[in-house]
Amino acid sequence: MTKSDVINRFIYPALEELRDDLKHPELLVLAPETTLFGSRSALDSLNMVSLLVGIESLIADELDVSIVLANEKAMSRQHSPFRSVDTLSDYIVELLAEEGI
Repeated sequence: MTKSDVINRFIYPALEELRDDLKHPELLVLAPETTLFGSRSALDSLNMVSLLVGIESLIADELDVSIVLANEKAMSRQHSPFRSVDTLSDYIVELLAEEGI
């Protein structure tokens, strides 16, 4: 699965769903460089958890595979895979490859 497939099929739909719950939805731009984690993010910690759960759910529904995004592998990295849409998509592609997808 390509990075753009992951962005368009899983990340953007999950962000769209989350957008309605944000205080400032206009700050959440659907673009690869959009910051998801950190001081420049439109998401707070609960929004981030909701986003990750939403992505995991979409992946499970569409691909019939269960992955956990906030796992030991993600937390032990020097650079968080949750920094941006782009870095999150790279991480998801990596996890799906480990599952043979």
